[in-house]
Amino acid sequence: MQLQTISAVILIGAGGPTRPEQLVYAAKQATMLDLLDVLETHGIRPVVVAGPDLDWLPDMPTVIKDIDGAGGLFHFGRRLAGLIEQHDLSPLMYFGAGSTPLLTGDMIGLMHGMLYQSEHGQRSKIPTHIALTNNLHSSDWIGLTHTHDALPIIRRADRDNSLAWMLQENWDFDVRVLSGVRPATSMDLDTPSDLAVVRHHPACPPRLSEALRDPLLDRVPVEPVIDIAARDGSRLALIGRVSPLAWQALSKATQCWMRVFSEERGMVASERLARGEVMSLVGTLYNALGPEGFFAELARIADAAIIDSRVLMAASGHYAGDADRFASDLFLSDEIEDTWLRAFTTAASRASIPVLLGGHGVVAGGLYALADVIGARRSGRR
Repeated sequence: MQLQTISAVILIGAGGPTRPEQLVYAAKQATMLDLLDVLETHGIRPVVVAGPDLDWLPDMPTVIKDIDGAGGLFHFGRRLAGLIEQHDLSPLMYFGAGSTPLLTGDMIGLMHGMLYQSEHGQRSKIPTHIALTNNLHSSDWIGLTHTHDALPIIRRADRDNSLAWMLQENWDFDVRVLSGVRPATSMDLDTPSDLAVVRHHPACPPRLSEALRDPLLDRVPVEPVIDIAARDGSRLALIGRVSPLAWQALSKATQCWMRVFSEERGMVASERLARGEVMSLVGTLYNALGPEGFFAELARIADAAIIDSRVLMAASGHYAGDADRFASDLFLSDEIEDTWLRAFTTAASRASIPVLLGGHGVVAGGLYALADVIGARRSGRR
């Protein structure tokens, strides 16, 4: 690595075999290409892209392709630490695939300046060991100085979501959350519903925007939810791991009444999901009323609903794989193998109100994105 440069690493996994899984994978590829353009503009090089299959990635002079080794289980921390050592990367920006659909050049420039001053600046007010992230408790991307000092911690991280917290708790790093520009710092492409939401945002970048023209995404009722939430006096239900700040942002952008039930935040990071300890009061109500009864009751008190369905899946003991989860988000009931999830999805699709199903993103970063879209629509009316 050349002296006094800033590098980047982008990790991308494999895409699944079903059409919904391939749709999400294609969106991640597209947003990575948009990100590479921004990084090139800011002189961030080299950029190491690592994954099991990189044939889709065009050859670029500042990009290093690093194919995952064959065999063995993938471990995030060991993989990232190995890339840092192999390519001598410090300071470093790390990005998970799909974590930057709305991340702007201004934010990259801010990170660039702070990392450079931390690592290379003389008598800088910025600490010498600094980490910049989008979320302390669930980091999707992170900027880091003096990365070789952090290698013992990085190697222990099973997932990128835990890295920022581990650096703060176990090492002498000043961890700072760059959360002032949302949804840019909070939008992640994990599910088809995330894709359906972000394609409505005016800041959706060009390659990603093209990838999201797929008509399969028309099955996700984002537009009806936007229409209802933009209407004065409407009623909107938010269910699942609802982010309080995202809920607040949406509330400020609308003049509708909201019913919010937030539960099991942090179920993945805390490993409650892995241990089978997820509990849901909404799930108890669902079991008591049955699929059709639950959505009939929901329609009685709300004009539209946004549901993080993963909490209900986990609490029921039916946390399905990506193929089933993504098919549920797209209301492709006939393609769902899990009988519980098929019944849930069918009932949601037949509800008399629009129901937006998804993962954590639809009640976190997705709410910020919807707040921007709804706010702009209401301003246009005025």
